[in-house]
Formats: sequence, structure tokens, C-alpha cells
Amino acid sequence: MGRLPNYLRTQRRRWHLTQEELAFLFGYFDQSIIAKLEHDERTITLAVAHMCGLLFGIEPREIFPFLFDNIEARAIERMDELRDKLLQGQPTHKRLAKLALLQEALNRRTTPAEQEL
Repeated sequence: MGRLPNYLRTQRRRWHLTQEELAFLFGYFDQSIIAKLEHDERTITLAVAHMCGLLFGIEPREIFPFLFDNIEARAIERMDELRDKLLQGQPTHKRLAKLALLQEALNRRTTPAEQEL
């Protein structure tokens, strides 16, 4: 069995919270939203990810690894693409600053598999 898209249900059940209680904590009026979040049928918002970190005391990335991995992979692709485009032009002060920013960001990658690329 592969990795779950998110561990919201795992954390909720670990602390014996009902979907209704978690919905209340998240500011929702209907528990069905929690079911959709748990089954990856609704997009995780920044507010939900942050609330999970506050509530459960663990980084949102640990609860929603699939989401964060996908966001990071797409961002790295775009940074690589922009870097390649900038490298085709003349080295101006602004262009070099942009390249430095992109390189620093790429060096901060958090997924070990991506760091090997």
C-alpha cells in the first residue's frame, strides 16, 4: 500500500476528534468538508494546513506530504525553466540577481530525491 495523499484522518482519529469537531475548529459548518479533505476530494487551503500545524503540533508538510511534494515539483520546474531562459541572455545586474535568487531557491529544495537532480 502506497503513501496516503494526506494524514488528516490519521491525526483526527489519533486525538479522537469527530469530523464535526474538526469542522468546527476549522470554521466550517458542515462535517462533509472534513470527509472531502480526508479523501483528497477537496483542495487543502493554506488556512487548513496552518490550522493543522497549530492544532496537531506538527508541520503541515507531514500531514499533507503529497500536496507539498506536488507544489514543490511544479515550482522547481518553473524555476528551472526561468533559469534556463535567463541564461540565454546577456549577464546584466538584474539578470544575475534573478539567477542568484533562483539558484538559492533551488538549493533549498526539501525533497531529497529532487536534491539529487
